[in-house]
Amino acid sequence: MYKIVRNILLIVIWISLFITSKGSSYVVIGDKFSDISLERRVYDSLKEHNLASRIINIDSLRYKDKVVVGITFFYGLFYTQDREKIHQDLITYSTSLSKVVFCSFPYVTELDLSGVYRDSNRIEDSYKEPTFTASIYRKDFESLFREDQSLSLLLDKTGRVWYSDALLKLDLSSLKKESYIEENSNRKVDTSRKNLWVILRNLWLTYRKVRTGGTYKNTIWRGNPHLKEISITFDDGPRPVYMPIILDILNRYSVKATFFLVGKRVKLYPYFAKDIIENGHTIGNHTMHHLNLTTLSYDKKYKEILEAQDIIYSTTGERCRYFRPPGGDYDKDIEEILKKHSIYLVLWTKKLGDYLIPQSKGKLLLERVKRELIPGAIIIFHIGSRSTIDILPQFIDYARREGYKIVPLEKLIEDAR
Repeated sequence: MYKIVRNILLIVIWISLFITSKGSSYVVIGDKFSDISLERRVYDSLKEHNLASRIINIDSLRYKDKVVVGITFFYGLFYTQDREKIHQDLITYSTSLSKVVFCSFPYVTELDLSGVYRDSNRIEDSYKEPTFTASIYRKDFESLFREDQSLSLLLDKTGRVWYSDALLKLDLSSLKKESYIEENSNRKVDTSRKNLWVILRNLWLTYRKVRTGGTYKNTIWRGNPHLKEISITFDDGPRPVYMPIILDILNRYSVKATFFLVGKRVKLYPYFAKDIIENGHTIGNHTMHHLNLTTLSYDKKYKEILEAQDIIYSTTGERCRYFRPPGGDYDKDIEEILKKHSIYLVLWTKKLGDYLIPQSKGKLLLERVKRELIPGAIIIFHIGSRSTIDILPQFIDYARREGYKIVPLEKLIEDAR
């Protein structure tokens, strides 16, 4: 009898917790490997001001005196039933978030906001794409913002804001469509097309090209194996919070890198793409939606590459000369498309898997990248990896102590010919 009563009580408690969780806002503070102290304090401060119910995620990164906080939140019909007030509600809420963060945390130097449209009380299984983003510097907030004006005026002055066309037009059906996440939707490799012989042959060809270095047709895996110079590349950007910190580290060390950007993310965060160019770095094409290109038809491959090419050019004024396929997956169709448009195919000397290494094991990543420090190496990091942020300054110091020059990708390719 005791066991039956106990089990019933446990079931009731579990159901209560389940219902409570379904009816409340859900929050992810940083990631499961990070020090959450700043994120938690930001969340608690927002909660004190009755601003926490819309929060999806709070993230933060720090390097020396640069501290960036990122907040992703909901807006939309769930918060106001007046269609005409949706945009105003978004700006009012963003203004309140900005005031609390900058006034409560005087050492925060930048706030990155991402607004996700939500049209019902149902909690989504996965996050939607934002239809509003902004990046606010403390200096701009303090010098330009006034209590009697909307935050949108400040954002328009700085140019560090993006509104989707559907949001500006208050086209609710298009807002829902634009919120759909296509990125990575087919990343599972289609192994049915590949037999063991093809896999082994490709591995051998890649090994041989990495070992010998130099350019091969319109492709490079490694630069000149006889020169102590390397290039650093970053994939999967731009991303809020991470981009400002990476650029700050590179600028402090006077290192020029190449960023392979996803076209959809350039659309969402255009100001970060412009920051890359303004700081003297190079932008490469990483497709429009970070899909496995080898599973697509020729026309879809073409569209994934060229659509990203166009949006990067329209955003930054720079045409990409380099392309890196997500996961390194490419075929003859892709080689043909790139050759037709005079775009170089850039791979890497060896994959580090930094996105799989938690921040708590950053030393493992540092040792791994040290082992891959060879003449002509093309180093690949990923934007969104905390372990990469932690070890990047140490790796740059180590490479220079070992006598290596960190050169732009253009020079590495030129010296490899």
